[in-house]
Amino acid sequence: MLRSIVRRISQRMDDFPPGRVPLLLLLLAATSGSVVVVRSVLPHEPGLRVWTFVHLHSEEFRQRLADHPDADTIQVQNLGTAMFDRLALALMTQTELPDLVEVEQSVVGRFLRGPVQHIPFVDLTERIRQEGWDRRCVAARFARYTVAGRIFGVPHDLHPMVLVYRPDALASLGYRPEDLTTWSDWVRAAQAFYRPGPLGTPHWRRGLALSTVEGYTFLSLLWQRGGDVFDAEGNVIIDSELAVDTLEFYVSLFRLDPPAAGPALSSMLEDFSALARGQFLAILAADWMLGTMQLDARSILEARVQCRPLPVWEPGGRRTSTVGGTAMFIPKGCADVDRAWELLKYLYFDRQSLVRRFQAHSIVPALTDVFDDPIFHEEVGFFQGQRVGELLIELAREVPPVNGSPYAPEAYKFLDAVFPDVIAGRRSPRTALDEVARRLREVIARDQRAGLQPVDG
Repeated sequence: MLRSIVRRISQRMDDFPPGRVPLLLLLLAATSGSVVVVRSVLPHEPGLRVWTFVHLHSEEFRQRLADHPDADTIQVQNLGTAMFDRLALALMTQTELPDLVEVEQSVVGRFLRGPVQHIPFVDLTERIRQEGWDRRCVAARFARYTVAGRIFGVPHDLHPMVLVYRPDALASLGYRPEDLTTWSDWVRAAQAFYRPGPLGTPHWRRGLALSTVEGYTFLSLLWQRGGDVFDAEGNVIIDSELAVDTLEFYVSLFRLDPPAAGPALSSMLEDFSALARGQFLAILAADWMLGTMQLDARSILEARVQCRPLPVWEPGGRRTSTVGGTAMFIPKGCADVDRAWELLKYLYFDRQSLVRRFQAHSIVPALTDVFDDPIFHEEVGFFQGQRVGELLIELAREVPPVNGSPYAPEAYKFLDAVFPDVIAGRRSPRTALDEVARRLREVIARDQRAGLQPVDG
């Protein structure tokens, strides 16, 4: 009996939109009969506080602010992933709020619940449109941070995806990359590359490295194909025929005879090492992975790999996808929204900062104004002299829109819960996606009954 009660409480905690930690703190205060006293941010404090969860971003912001006339009044804090629970508590209690905050796309939905007028971030739609940022940036990227047609976040990045492959291994099979334009073409080459043997031995070879435990690569392929988890109106479409067919294709890559794919290894660096040993023919990589590869795997991969667009699903189709992403938001408790907005633009749209970011980490910005900088057109020795920047900015305008939803965190959680069973053959793709869709619709229906469903505000 007690175990059942605990389990039900735990499930309700998971359903609490801001998360477990803020709920536990509120419950502690309520059940103890105590009063939690928190130091509020004074409404007339002259300084601005910027929260992020990424060390790279905090360092970049500090460098950028070195030239800011009000640098002494701006505080940048890197709080790591604990920031999300701290932000949720700050938004609920309206205490210790930042003036600007970065949120990762996979968790931002927890902060976008309820009617639009109750979303705790400033609606930036008119500012973005009046100043033309939706035209100067890749417009599709705003979709992740849009609810009921209103834009609440400014994107930090695009993260177009490419295929990183071993051109020598491909040539040894008698293939040229320009002849392998569709996924069907690449499947044939990947099958020809295959050699049997258990992972961890020196003899195995697999054409593609794909995740068998998380659904992010499947979703990237679905987005490339024009599908999504939610449509633009927020309806659940993860159980569409297109999604089922895409997951069936994904699973088939492991089951073909011979297989065209094998499990990604336990870390990105292990995948890079397998690529260097010639045990993977190719891996799918977002722009930031190219930067990580050059930093962490230079000694084993330099001048041994090249990049190319993703194979298309059909002739003339989209040649890239995306994975990951971050945006910046202004909490409604900000005392000076105009000043925060100007600081957001200063941090996110400075040309030289974006150029340095690409040079150091290969991250393609959403702002297309910078694409004419020479850094995007240089030959890169690591990739055998390819002009990788030109490829990435060419693909940038093909990055698919990914519809934002307050229920994206649940969608990722539900998908990851069934994904290993699908790969192992214990569930069919259709049954698994039907279950994900059913659970999402149940959560949405519950919120509708509670008056928490987003509506046009």
